[in-house]
Amino acid sequence: MKKALTIVFLLINFLIFAQLPILKLSNSIDTNQKLPKTLDKNEICVIYEINGGWSAYDFIRYYFLNNDGKIIAYQQERPKSYLKDKVSEKAIEEIIVDDKLKKSIINLINSTQLKELLKYQQKDFKLKSSQDPNTIPPPCMISDASGYKLTFIQNNTQSSYSYYAPKYYYEECSHILINKPVLKKFIDVLELLSGKIYR
Repeated sequence: MKKALTIVFLLINFLIFAQLPILKLSNSIDTNQKLPKTLDKNEICVIYEINGGWSAYDFIRYYFLNNDGKIIAYQQERPKSYLKDKVSEKAIEEIIVDDKLKKSIINLINSTQLKELLKYQQKDFKLKSSQDPNTIPPPCMISDASGYKLTFIQNNTQSSYSYYAPKYYYEECSHILINKPVLKKFIDVLELLSGKIYR
């Protein structure tokens, strides 16, 4: 009896994971985008990038959600654009997806937070203003921080979002052109994926 219940539980989990949502993505896929593997119909790729700081490399992770319920992940360290001639690009490596990471990715893809973020585009991080540009205060400044980028790909469409030091600009900067409600949605999605609080 116990064995039968275990099999039923595993089957239910497989069916839940295998039913990928159709994401409302806003742009055609970037033709310059090179992925470690191809995507079949309805399969999803989430690209998580960390850049900035003093490192010579940007750190990239690719999460592939397959129709069979499997999640395959890769990571890469890519030299910053201004250092391409000085440091070599590192090979893309497949990484282990443990249960905790798998749960985070599944929760993210099916979350209300992601649905909310996908209603917006990169341009929506900045508010429009009728104020004379010459009277708008200069932007806030912070150095040695990290920038974050998320890209979602499905069925030859994508939505991509990036922001430098998002938590700093949300909490510490009062610049009038920052669309803080949209920035908060981006931060919420980052925290869902990474499982950490951004400071």
